[in-house]
Amino acid sequence: MIPVNTRIFSTLLCALLLSAVSAEHNTDTSVGFQEGRHYHRISPAVATQAEPGSVEVLELFWYGCPHCFEFEKYLSRWEQEKPPGITFVRVPAVLNRSWLPHARAYYALQSIGEIDRLHPLFFQALHVQGRRLQDVASMSRFLSQHGVDAEAFRQAYNSDYVETEIQRASQLVRQYAARSVPTVIVNGKYRSTAGDAGGYERLLQLVNQLALQEAGVSAPATDKQASPD
Repeated sequence: MIPVNTRIFSTLLCALLLSAVSAEHNTDTSVGFQEGRHYHRISPAVATQAEPGSVEVLELFWYGCPHCFEFEKYLSRWEQEKPPGITFVRVPAVLNRSWLPHARAYYALQSIGEIDRLHPLFFQALHVQGRRLQDVASMSRFLSQHGVDAEAFRQAYNSDYVETEIQRASQLVRQYAARSVPTVIVNGKYRSTAGDAGGYERLLQLVNQLALQEAGVSAPATDKQASPD
């Protein structure tokens, strides 16, 4: 159920990971990751759209979340260094009705081939420049300043393609049982957050271990507390 004060709800939902930031400088990588503590098994597992032989790593995010913005710099570096055979996917989560415009913007930019260029700029506009990009009009003005055809964006924003992707994203959030952002899903089987893993660096170390495990590249590097399904 959506609370009456959606702004407060959105802020509190993002703040679930606030305690994880204090652990960011934890560089002890000798501690093993434990299932049920540092990450959680998704049951039943969710089918991915990755090509055969590839492991999907998926991030659930919201442009308005300050923790997603902070995590982005870690993700960008990880994307350049991630092990081969990993397919990385972003999915804008709609955990609150007020998040819907940003999810639509993401898929609209994707449909017109501008998401790679504009994704970081959208984050910057919200969290560095303090711009209020809450509707299609304000977002069109902002994007036109960066060379995006405003009319093409508006048409894409209201397209059947975007509506279909929004519905698919909402279904994935339910299947993953995600409750906050950023949340990372490995191969449709495992879910973790910075709060679970002990910080952003640790989260990505965990992602690499689980992805390699799924690819069969190395023996499981985690200590499991829960039994497989």
